[in-house]
Amino acid sequence: MKIKEKEMKVSQSYRAALIAAHTIHSAPQKPKSAFRGLMQRLGLAFLACALVIGAIGTASAGGTQDEAAVRALGDTFANAFVQKNAELRASTFAEDGTFVTPQGDFLQGRVAMVKDFGPEAEQAVNGTTQAAFSNYRVRFIKPDVAVVDALLTVRNVNGPDGTIIPVIPINFFFVAVRHGDRWLIQDGRAHFAAAPPSNMTKSSASQN
Repeated sequence: MKIKEKEMKVSQSYRAALIAAHTIHSAPQKPKSAFRGLMQRLGLAFLACALVIGAIGTASAGGTQDEAAVRALGDTFANAFVQKNAELRASTFAEDGTFVTPQGDFLQGRVAMVKDFGPEAEQAVNGTTQAAFSNYRVRFIKPDVAVVDALLTVRNVNGPDGTIIPVIPINFFFVAVRHGDRWLIQDGRAHFAAAPPSNMTKSSASQN
Protein backbone atom coordinates (compact mmCIF):
# COMPACT_ATOMS: atom_id res chain seq x y z
CA MET A 1 0.00 0.00 0.00
CA LYS A 2 2.76 2.36 0.89
CA ILE A 3 4.46 1.70 -2.44
CA LYS A 4 1.22 2.38 -4.32
CA GLU A 5 0.62 5.55 -2.34
CA LYS A 6 4.15 6.68 -3.18
CA GLU A 7 3.58 5.88 -6.86
CA MET A 8 0.33 7.81 -6.80
CA LYS A 9 2.00 10.79 -5.16
CA VAL A 10 4.81 10.67 -7.70
CA SER A 11 2.28 10.44 -10.51
CA GLN A 12 0.29 13.33 -9.11
CA SER A 13 3.43 15.38 -8.60
CA TYR A 14 4.58 14.60 -12.13
CA ARG A 15 1.21 15.54 -13.51
CA ALA A 16 1.23 18.77 -11.50
CA ALA A 17 4.73 19.50 -12.71
CA LEU A 18 3.65 18.97 -16.31
CA ILE A 19 0.67 21.27 -15.83
CA ALA A 20 2.86 23.88 -14.21
CA ALA A 21 5.44 23.64 -16.98
CA HIS A 22 2.75 23.94 -19.62
CA THR A 23 1.29 26.93 -17.81
CA ILE A 24 4.68 28.58 -17.55
CA HIS A 25 5.44 28.05 -21.25
CA SER A 26 1.99 29.00 -22.50
CA ALA A 27 1.39 31.98 -20.21
CA PRO A 28 3.67 34.40 -22.09
CA GLN A 29 2.14 33.37 -25.40
CA LYS A 30 -1.45 34.16 -24.43
CA PRO A 31 -0.76 37.77 -23.43
CA LYS A 32 1.31 38.25 -26.58
CA SER A 33 -1.51 36.89 -28.74
CA ALA A 34 -4.08 38.97 -26.91
CA PHE A 35 -1.85 42.03 -27.11
CA ARG A 36 -1.29 41.48 -30.81
CA GLY A 37 -5.05 41.17 -31.38
CA LEU A 38 -5.71 44.27 -29.33
CA MET A 39 -3.16 46.25 -31.30
CA GLN A 40 -4.69 45.07 -34.56
CA ARG A 41 -8.15 46.15 -33.41
CA LEU A 42 -6.81 49.48 -32.21
CA GLY A 43 -5.04 49.96 -35.52
CA LEU A 44 -8.25 49.34 -37.45
CA ALA A 45 -10.14 51.66 -35.13
CA PHE A 46 -7.58 54.43 -35.63
CA LEU A 47 -7.73 53.92 -39.38
CA ALA A 48 -11.51 54.14 -39.37
CA CYS A 49 -11.35 57.31 -37.25
CA ALA A 50 -8.79 58.81 -39.61
CA LEU A 51 -11.02 58.09 -42.60
CA VAL A 52 -14.06 59.58 -40.90
CA ILE A 53 -12.14 62.66 -39.75
CA GLY A 54 -10.71 63.06 -43.23
CA ALA A 55 -14.16 62.83 -44.79
CA ILE A 56 -15.57 65.33 -42.29
CA GLY A 57 -12.64 67.66 -42.89
CA THR A 58 -13.15 67.48 -46.65
CA ALA A 59 -16.87 68.11 -46.32
CA SER A 60 -16.24 70.97 -43.92
CA ALA A 61 -13.68 72.53 -46.25
CA GLY A 62 -16.09 72.20 -49.16
CA GLY A 63 -18.88 73.74 -47.10
CA THR A 64 -16.67 76.62 -46.04
CA GLN A 65 -15.66 77.32 -49.63
CA ASP A 66 -19.27 77.24 -50.80
CA GLU A 67 -20.37 79.60 -48.04
CA ALA A 68 -17.56 81.98 -48.94
CA ALA A 69 -18.67 81.90 -52.59
CA VAL A 70 -22.28 82.58 -51.58
CA ARG A 71 -21.26 85.50 -49.37
CA ALA A 72 -19.13 86.86 -52.22
CA LEU A 73 -22.30 87.30 -54.29
CA GLY A 74 -23.57 89.89 -51.84
CA ASP A 75 -20.21 91.60 -51.58
CA THR A 76 -19.92 91.83 -55.35
CA PHE A 77 -23.47 93.20 -55.58
CA ALA A 78 -22.64 95.94 -53.05
CA ASN A 79 -19.28 96.84 -54.62
CA ALA A 80 -20.79 96.98 -58.10
CA PHE A 81 -23.44 99.40 -56.84
CA VAL A 82 -20.78 101.79 -55.53
CA GLN A 83 -18.81 101.40 -58.78
CA LYS A 84 -21.95 102.14 -60.83
CA ASN A 85 -21.31 98.90 -62.69
CA ALA A 86 -24.77 97.65 -63.60
CA GLU A 87 -23.48 94.72 -65.67
CA LEU A 88 -21.33 93.38 -62.83
CA ARG A 89 -24.19 93.78 -60.39
CA ALA A 90 -26.55 91.89 -62.67
CA SER A 91 -23.94 89.18 -63.27
CA THR A 92 -24.37 87.99 -59.68
CA PHE A 93 -27.80 86.70 -60.72
CA ALA A 94 -28.72 83.71 -62.84
CA GLU A 95 -29.64 84.56 -66.41
CA ASP A 96 -33.34 84.11 -65.59
CA GLY A 97 -33.05 85.29 -61.99
CA THR A 98 -35.50 87.62 -60.30
CA PHE A 99 -35.06 90.55 -57.95
CA VAL A 100 -37.46 92.74 -56.03
CA THR A 101 -35.91 96.12 -55.25
CA PRO A 102 -36.42 97.89 -51.92
CA GLN A 103 -38.88 100.21 -53.70
CA GLY A 104 -40.93 97.19 -54.79
CA ASP A 105 -39.96 96.90 -58.46
CA PHE A 106 -39.94 93.33 -59.79
CA LEU A 107 -37.08 92.58 -62.17
CA GLN A 108 -36.63 89.34 -64.09
CA GLY A 109 -33.54 88.51 -66.10
CA ARG A 110 -30.19 90.26 -66.33
CA VAL A 111 -31.27 92.54 -69.18
CA ALA A 112 -34.07 94.04 -67.09
CA MET A 113 -31.73 94.36 -64.12
CA VAL A 114 -29.09 96.25 -66.08
CA LYS A 115 -31.75 98.69 -67.30
CA ASP A 116 -32.85 99.35 -63.72
CA PHE A 117 -29.49 99.22 -61.95
CA GLY A 118 -27.76 101.67 -64.27
CA PRO A 119 -29.99 104.73 -63.78
CA GLU A 120 -30.44 103.94 -60.09
CA ALA A 121 -26.71 103.98 -59.38
CA GLU A 122 -26.10 107.05 -61.53
CA GLN A 123 -28.66 108.98 -59.52
CA ALA A 124 -27.85 107.67 -56.03
CA VAL A 125 -24.09 107.14 -55.92
CA ASN A 126 -21.63 109.91 -55.19
CA GLY A 127 -17.98 110.10 -54.20
CA THR A 128 -18.68 109.28 -50.55
CA THR A 129 -21.21 106.49 -51.07
CA GLN A 130 -20.52 103.19 -49.34
CA ALA A 131 -22.33 99.86 -49.37
CA ALA A 132 -21.56 96.69 -47.44
CA PHE A 133 -23.22 93.49 -46.37
CA SER A 134 -23.17 92.16 -42.81
CA ASN A 135 -25.03 89.74 -40.54
CA TYR A 136 -24.91 86.94 -43.07
CA ARG A 137 -27.01 83.91 -42.19
CA VAL A 138 -26.41 81.16 -44.72
CA ARG A 139 -28.26 77.84 -44.69
CA PHE A 140 -27.71 75.09 -47.25
CA ILE A 141 -31.00 73.31 -47.86
CA LYS A 142 -29.27 71.19 -50.53
CA PRO A 143 -25.61 70.88 -51.50
CA ASP A 144 -26.31 73.16 -54.47
CA VAL A 145 -28.94 75.44 -52.95
CA ALA A 146 -28.52 77.98 -50.15
CA VAL A 147 -30.85 80.52 -48.60
CA VAL A 148 -29.29 83.70 -47.28
CA ASP A 149 -30.43 86.50 -45.00
CA ALA A 150 -28.18 89.53 -44.69
CA LEU A 151 -28.17 93.21 -43.97
CA LEU A 152 -27.09 95.62 -46.70
CA THR A 153 -26.12 99.01 -45.30
CA VAL A 154 -25.85 101.86 -47.79
CA ARG A 155 -24.33 105.14 -46.66
CA ASN A 156 -24.23 108.65 -48.10
CA VAL A 157 -26.45 108.26 -51.13
CA ASN A 158 -28.18 110.99 -53.05
CA GLY A 159 -31.90 111.21 -52.50
CA PRO A 160 -34.18 112.02 -55.43
CA ASP A 161 -34.48 115.56 -54.04
CA GLY A 162 -30.71 116.01 -54.01
CA THR A 163 -30.16 115.66 -50.25
CA ILE A 164 -27.63 113.21 -48.86
CA ILE A 165 -29.14 110.28 -46.98
CA PRO A 166 -26.56 109.18 -44.37
CA VAL A 167 -27.67 105.59 -43.75
CA ILE A 168 -30.14 103.23 -45.38
CA PRO A 169 -30.35 99.72 -43.87
CA ILE A 170 -31.80 97.14 -46.23
CA ASN A 171 -32.80 93.58 -45.39
CA PHE A 172 -31.61 91.38 -48.22
CA PHE A 173 -32.83 87.81 -48.73
CA PHE A 174 -31.74 85.63 -51.62
CA VAL A 175 -31.63 82.06 -52.84
CA ALA A 176 -28.27 81.05 -54.28
CA VAL A 177 -27.93 78.12 -56.66
CA ARG A 178 -24.79 76.47 -57.95
CA HIS A 179 -24.58 76.61 -61.75
CA GLY A 180 -21.69 74.36 -62.75
CA ASP A 181 -18.70 75.60 -60.77
CA ARG A 182 -20.26 78.97 -59.96
CA TRP A 183 -22.81 80.20 -57.42
CA LEU A 184 -25.45 82.69 -58.60
CA ILE A 185 -28.45 84.41 -57.09
CA GLN A 186 -31.59 82.78 -58.42
CA ASP A 187 -34.07 84.99 -56.60
CA GLY A 188 -33.41 88.05 -54.46
CA ARG A 189 -35.71 90.16 -52.32
CA ALA A 190 -34.73 93.45 -50.67
CA HIS A 191 -36.73 95.76 -48.45
CA PHE A 192 -35.93 98.65 -46.17
CA ALA A 193 -35.05 97.44 -42.70
CA ALA A 194 -36.83 100.42 -41.14
CA ALA A 195 -39.31 102.89 -42.49
CA PRO A 196 -37.73 104.16 -45.74
CA PRO A 197 -36.67 107.79 -45.87
CA SER A 198 -39.51 109.87 -47.25
CA ASN A 199 -37.37 111.06 -50.13
CA MET A 200 -36.66 107.46 -51.22
CA THR A 201 -40.30 106.54 -51.91
CA LYS A 202 -41.68 106.38 -55.42
CA SER A 203 -44.23 109.09 -54.72
CA SER A 204 -41.58 111.62 -53.72
CA ALA A 205 -39.42 110.49 -56.62
CA SER A 206 -42.27 111.06 -59.05
CA GLN A 207 -42.96 114.48 -57.54
CA ASN A 208 -39.37 115.44 -58.19
